[in-house]
Amino acid sequence: MTYVEHNRRFPGSQWGQWAQPFPRKSGMKVESAGSALQVAGCLRISHDEREAPSDFLSQYRIARKDRSIGKQNTGKDSPHIRFANADTDEKLVAFVRSFGPVVAESVKMTGEDRSIAVTAIQDLNELRRERLIYRAALGLAMLLGNSRFDYVEAQSLIQEIATDVADWPRQWERQRREQKTEPLWRLTAHSLKRIEGLSSGQDVLLPPNIDARIVLCELVNVFPQVAFPNVLEMNSSIRYGIRPLLYEILRREVLHRHDTAICANTQCRDFFEIERAGQQFCSPECSRHQRQRDYWKTLGKKLRAKRLKKDGKQGRDE
Repeated sequence: MTYVEHNRRFPGSQWGQWAQPFPRKSGMKVESAGSALQVAGCLRISHDEREAPSDFLSQYRIARKDRSIGKQNTGKDSPHIRFANADTDEKLVAFVRSFGPVVAESVKMTGEDRSIAVTAIQDLNELRRERLIYRAALGLAMLLGNSRFDYVEAQSLIQEIATDVADWPRQWERQRREQKTEPLWRLTAHSLKRIEGLSSGQDVLLPPNIDARIVLCELVNVFPQVAFPNVLEMNSSIRYGIRPLLYEILRREVLHRHDTAICANTQCRDFFEIERAGQQFCSPECSRHQRQRDYWKTLGKKLRAKRLKKDGKQGRDE
C-alpha cells in the first residue's frame, strides 16, 4: 500500500490512540475475553505535533533514524522486529497494546467525528499464527541476503508459511461480511496453491533461492499498494488490523534490504537489525551470556578428559 505518512494530526498508519481514561504512555486498553483479546482505543484528531507512539510507520522511521545516527542498542526497536520476536502471549499483548490488533474478528465504532471510540476482538490463536507466518517470512528475507543460501532452512520456513496462510481466505470472507465491502487485500486460490506447491520441494531446473523469492512476492502482493486521497481513508484500510502495515514493511525489507540477523545466543535467537560490522548478538548481555556458556562448556570438556585420564591411570596402577 502507498501511505501518506506525513500528517501528524491524524496519522493514517495508526489503528488507534490510547483509550481514556488511560494515560497516553500506557497504550491502548487490552483485556482478555476468553480465547481472544478485546482492544479498545480512540480515533481522535489531535493538534499534537509529536510522533504518535502508536503510529506503526512512524515508529519504524524513528527506529531507522536512531540507527543511522549511531544510537546504540536499537536493533530490536523496529515494530516489525518486535512482532517477529513476540514469542510469548505477554509479548504479543504488549505489541497489540502499542499498535492495535493484527487481524481483528470484529470492530465496533461509536462516538462523534472528532473522537471515535473503536473496539476490536483479536483471536489469540490467530495472533500467534500471524506471528509465526511473519517470523518465517522475515527469516526468508534474511536468508536471501546471506552469501550462502540455506535451502533446507528456507524449505522449513516455506512449509510453516504454507500451513498457516491457508486460513487467510476464511479471514478475508469474514472481514467482507463484517464491513459489507470487499477488503483491499486478498490471497487468491492461485497464490495459495503456488505457495503450497513450493513447500513440497525444489524445482531442480531453477536456482535454489527462487522458491523463497516467489513465496515472499506472493505474500507482499496479497496487500497491494494503494494510493489514498486522505488519511481517514488510509486509516480505514487497517480498521480490521495492522497486518497490511506489517507486510508493507516486509515489502520494503525485501526490495531495499537491510542487514538483519538472528542472535547467535542459543537461548535467545531473536531477530535484530545489525548496527555494526561483524555483530553476532542482539545485545551485550546476550554476547556475555553466550561467551560464559561457551567457556564453561570448553572448560568442562577439558576437566572431564583430565578426570578420565586420571581415573584410567589409577586403574592401571591397581
